[in-house]
Amino acid sequence: MDLENDLRLTRHEWETLKTIGGVHRDCHGLDDAAISALVASDLAVVTPDGPAITAMGRRVVVRGSPQLWSSC
Repeated sequence: MDLENDLRLTRHEWETLKTIGGVHRDCHGLDDAAISALVASDLAVVTPDGPAITAMGRRVVVRGSPQLWSSC
């Protein structure tokens, strides 16, 4: 199973993942449910400084969410 390709992110999860992985991340007002789902999928972690993207989360951002490919 290729977990990265099997993931199905909602638009909120996708936007949250991109935000926490950004260089100039602004974590104020992020969707708590999306963060929880990303942490459960090992795409993000919660640190004392706020949510942070994991290595797998970065790979997902680079490849894009397969669920979003079909909506283009």
